[in-house]
Order: sequence, then C-alpha cells, then structure tokens
Amino acid sequence: MKIKFLGPPAWAAVLLLVSVPIFAHHGAASYDTSKMITLKGTITSIQWMNPHATIDIDVSETTGKTQKYTVESVSPLGLSRNGWTKDSLKPGDQITVTGNLSKNGTHILRLKKIVFPDGKEVTLQNGEDYPGQ
Repeated sequence: MKIKFLGPPAWAAVLLLVSVPIFAHHGAASYDTSKMITLKGTITSIQWMNPHATIDIDVSETTGKTQKYTVESVSPLGLSRNGWTKDSLKPGDQITVTGNLSKNGTHILRLKKIVFPDGKEVTLQNGEDYPGQ
C-alpha cells in the first residue's frame, strides 16, 4: 500500500486555514467598558511588542499591599504615532493610567489615558472606540 503525501500547495492551504484564528482581534469584549478607573503605579517592566505593547506596574493599595497590574495599550506603531518611543518610559518611572479593567477579575487594564512622569498626558483611541467600526 502506497501512502500519498500532500504537495506544497496543499500544505500551504492547510497552514493558511489553521492560522486564520491567529489573526483574529479580541477587541474590547474582555474589558468592562462601562467603567473607567485610574491607577497610579511604578513601572516594573515594558514589553514593546505586537499586537499590543504592555506595561507592568506595581500599585500601592489603601491597605498598604502592592498589587501588580498589566496595562495593555495599542500596538507599538499606534504608540509611535502618538510620539512614544521605546525610551518614553522605563522601569522605576511613576505613571498614572486610566482605562477599563478586565471583566474576568484579573488585574489587566485596557489603557485609555496615561500621564507620563513629566506630566504630559496622552489619550489613546482604539478602532473599537469608534461607533460603526
């Protein structure tokens, strides 16, 4: 009995079909867009990567305990269009962020506004923030 292998075009089609979900965008569905919160914290790390750059911050709660939050922003390209560079923020900087918390109770914030250490403020708009898109 002979086993017939798929040729390169067939493998390319299979890979394309399998990879389609990878390109899907989750939008704002996982965030509570009905509420905005503001947090002030100290940056512990920054990941300048696609599809969303993230900033990890330590926030001091009223109890005195420190809570870690991950702040998810737009893509690095979107940030650079607002004048950000990889060096705009660094670990140890104090920042204030405003956004929507994750619906699942994790400490993940969808960034809408940031106040930089020098006092400069930047408001971010995502594609899903515009009606009809």
